[in-house]
Amino acid sequence: MKRITPLNIVMAILLIWLGFGLIDKTLLASQALWVLLLVVISIVGDQLTRVSIRDLKRIWMVQMVLIAITMIATFAIWYIKN
Repeated sequence: MKRITPLNIVMAILLIWLGFGLIDKTLLASQALWVLLLVVISIVGDQLTRVSIRDLKRIWMVQMVLIAITMIATFAIWYIKN
């Protein structure tokens, strides 16, 4: 049985966003590719943390920190560009 982790939740949200964005044509092709890249990165990150860390509580902590760092870096890049 698979355990749910934060990166699984992020991947599901990204896939839902991608699906709805492609259905109602709000995502361009280049944006869709970036979202797909984020999905692949979240899958790889999830698998790497599952292999390296066996305790589910630690997996949650590490993945939440990774998600927070990614969000902060994304906001910083967006803020600098605008």
